[in-house]
Amino acid sequence: MSKLPKNYKKSTPWRYATGRIRALEMGLMGREGQDRMFLAPDEEALSHVLVEYGYQQGEIEQALEAEKIRLDRILSEVAPDERYRDLLLSFTDGQNLKTLLKEKLAAENPRTFAELSYLMLKPAQVDPEHLSRAVQENDFRRLPEWIPVLAREAEAAYTASYDAARIDLTIDKGLHQRALEQASELKNAWLTEWLSLKRDLINLETLLRSRLRNLGAKLFADSLLPAGELSHDWLKTALDMGSGELKWYLLRGNYRSLAGFVEEYGQPGVSSAYSSAGDELLMQHIYEGGMSLNGPEITLAYLFGREMEMKNIRIALSALRNHLPEARVKTLRRSSYPDWR
Repeated sequence: MSKLPKNYKKSTPWRYATGRIRALEMGLMGREGQDRMFLAPDEEALSHVLVEYGYQQGEIEQALEAEKIRLDRILSEVAPDERYRDLLLSFTDGQNLKTLLKEKLAAENPRTFAELSYLMLKPAQVDPEHLSRAVQENDFRRLPEWIPVLAREAEAAYTASYDAARIDLTIDKGLHQRALEQASELKNAWLTEWLSLKRDLINLETLLRSRLRNLGAKLFADSLLPAGELSHDWLKTALDMGSGELKWYLLRGNYRSLAGFVEEYGQPGVSSAYSSAGDELLMQHIYEGGMSLNGPEITLAYLFGREMEMKNIRIALSALRNHLPEARVKTLRRSSYPDWR
């Protein structure tokens, strides 16, 4: 699926980034480190494994938050084009905006920022407390121009339906449309495909969920993110396909590994299995980006690979706290990056 840039050897501005990231890749867990992590008998032992791979000592949740900030700092230091960081952080700002707008518009007893602060995600381009004041006072001066645009659209969508889910959907659509346009401006085919893949995975699950719940065609169409490889026309047609026909179509394309969910979706545990299968497709794309000899793909693959590693840490932590059986943990565990370690 991936299209690595033809001029990767000439990506001169990214040579410094490539050197830094190739050194940092040696600190990733890989398969061996993650095997040790999933065998940890308790949280203390798990924490010791994490420290060996560059995470801070102490509470695991705090270590993960600190690592997210470190990754953002690395991107800020090495990327010669700040638009990459802007694109990635916009999703964090968007999530914070959703939380704040739902509290302001839909909560019966709106909480103060101090009460909401634990829900705010970091790192973000806009300080969450500053964003909170802007939302409360409807004063978005000195904020990125896309934030007030999405805030107004989300408020209008909520006012028309009084359904808080419309706030989420409106902002998600806007974020993905903006990211699509930014990736196009960057002329980075690998990043464009990464974003397309993420939208397809969400839209395909929306299709499966809509078929399960017999949602109408208009509500389904309104719930779709901007199209990726799977066009809106195809998705709308697929809503009324028989299970066998839809499965046949998926088996013929790049999403053949998801075809089995056509008949299984809705059964216990299948939603998390779908998420795991989707992450496997994302990991394949990450592997391909990391194979570039130079350019932004190497830096992004490292960041995305570390984030997937952090997802595995959360799975291992949940397994310990909830005493999950080994068979269940195996179905939840994600692949490691780099694949060769």
